Amino acid sequence: MGGGENMDKPFEDFPAYRKGLSLAKEANLICTSIRNSQFNYLKDQIRRAASSVILNLAEGSGRWTKRDKINFYRIARASAFECCAVMDLFAAYQLADKQHIEELKSRFIEIAGNLQALIFSIEKRKF
Repeated sequence: MGGGENMDKPFEDFPAYRKGLSLAKEANLICTSIRNSQFNYLKDQIRRAASSVILNLAEGSGRWTKRDKINFYRIARASAFECCAVMDLFAAYQLADKQHIEELKSRFIEIAGNLQALIFSIEKRKF
């Protein structure tokens, strides 16, 4: 899972950010391959949730207080789990290759773990 992010470094260096950016691109590719417009709402949802992971991580890194940082990192973590749920729906509706969906889902779970480690490290830190 990795953690140990130093919250004083740029957000672009956080493993969760780099992984999230890569996954957002991959989720978008899946969306592009789904031609059935009946599922546009799910495609929009995964795009928003995947973007939320990296945007909230970036915003949280710019906050000054421990409470604010943790709040944004928790939102990012929740968005990673939301991505997992959309992946489950993609699988249930047979909209993409099941093995690929499971791989992306496990990577979103890994990001959630990275974010949880970051949250724990902030909670323990005195500032």
